[in-house]
Amino acid sequence: MLERFDKLLSQLSSGIAIIGAIGIVALMLITGVAVFWRYVVNDPIFGISDLSVLTLSIVAGTSVCFGARNNSHVSVNVISYFFGRKVTRVTDVIMRTLTLAMLLVASYALIDKACGFDKACITDNLSIEHRPFFYVLSACMLIYAANIAWQLLVGLKHFGGDDPNEPAD
Repeated sequence: MLERFDKLLSQLSSGIAIIGAIGIVALMLITGVAVFWRYVVNDPIFGISDLSVLTLSIVAGTSVCFGARNNSHVSVNVISYFFGRKVTRVTDVIMRTLTLAMLLVASYALIDKACGFDKACITDNLSIEHRPFFYVLSACMLIYAANIAWQLLVGLKHFGGDDPNEPAD
């Protein structure tokens, strides 16, 4: 069952990476067009900053999610240096549980606080609603939470041995 869940997470992470890559290309194009119009044509485009900020929010959410799946986030493994593997087994379970809880709360808050035109949660210039972008960020946090849950389960399965999700020194 863990292998199927791992494969599903891998596919979701790859899909998120594709969305993030499209976002990066879009952000490069938006920036290139904005710079060209501002400095060559000498006529800045109204609302281009709104598009940049919203595209960047998608890129940030997808990169955090994809980075978590590939263990790309920075980690400092000082505890094992001083106390050994037996202590880090326990701290891994505690930290993964706390991280899972935090991500679930963050995802819920993003959905709960996603507001639209009725509460004026719109961009400054073009009045683009924030709600769909909050939903994308929430989905990224849920995928990240699923990845942490998978790491927690795998870590518990290998509690007496080597954890395959342990950060490399």
